[in-house]
Amino acid sequence: MKLKINLIPVGAVLGIIVPLFSILLAYAVKFQSELTIKEFVDSLLIHRIYTKVVALGVYFGNIVLFFLFVKLDYLKAARGVLLATILYTFAIVVFRFGM
Repeated sequence: MKLKINLIPVGAVLGIIVPLFSILLAYAVKFQSELTIKEFVDSLLIHRIYTKVVALGVYFGNIVLFFLFVKLDYLKAARGVLLATILYTFAIVVFRFGM
């Protein structure tokens, strides 16, 4: 089983998906009773905090996944998570500062 999970592409895909689930989890815990998902996304765009919310989802979600892979000795998958985090960071910088 270790060989099927311990791949850089698997870690990268999980590193791209986990932040999205982190943001959805934050929505479900805090805002579900007050806002619909569309209103939540619209409020992020209106208040211009979408890059901050995505950054929090990326760093908190992927740090847990990264250290889990390191603990399980899935170092190639951990590299994939790191790659996804770097790609997200680049996208956040581009959207935040308009490079």
